[in-house]
Amino acid sequence: MPQITTKVLSFAVLGALALALSGCGDANPKATFDPAAGKHPANWLPAGHSAAAEEDVNGCAECHGDDLNGGIAKVTCFGTAGCHIGGTTAIHPLGWGQVAYLRHPAYIEANGTSTCATALCHGTDLLGVTDSGPSCLSCHQGGTAQAPTIHPWGAGGDPDLSKHSTWLKANLSNGNYDFSTCRNAVCHGTDLKGAWLSGPSCYNCHTNGPPTSPQN
Repeated sequence: MPQITTKVLSFAVLGALALALSGCGDANPKATFDPAAGKHPANWLPAGHSAAAEEDVNGCAECHGDDLNGGIAKVTCFGTAGCHIGGTTAIHPLGWGQVAYLRHPAYIEANGTSTCATALCHGTDLLGVTDSGPSCLSCHQGGTAQAPTIHPWGAGGDPDLSKHSTWLKANLSNGNYDFSTCRNAVCHGTDLKGAWLSGPSCYNCHTNGPPTSPQN
């Protein structure tokens, strides 16, 4: 059997390497990393990576480390430096579940907004990021994103409900009350019948349902 020379072996290794690199650099629209550019495809963050990670999170480990805490990419998925505070599949701390609206006040009081006010989470101005965290003003209608109150009437979130009628009348839509800022799952419910441990049902006072206009 003829002996394989160093020169022949070198050519074989280089050929295999070239073939491998050509496959990695292929213009595959489903590829999650472009080795030629040294980065993920456009629109990868914040929403693009989610589907790929759910399909095969192990594919992230090659660059971000087995524990996804940095690896050779030196980019962690966790904590203040990343986005996932509660683990690989939990953006918010564990235990928040579907009630982030209840859990976040105590967290922010203890930790501030540094983990929320990032370009990939709720925005550096806390006014929201497309396909990611919503604007804090989606629920906190008064004040500013940095110093929010819940209702837009009265300093410090005045609980005087008599003022909500005045506010609604001042913000009519085509002559009708605009409930768009009230009618959501974390405020007064999508049906205005209340959200668990949050905004009460409008039917508590309006037994026949919230009036649709000042004329009702």
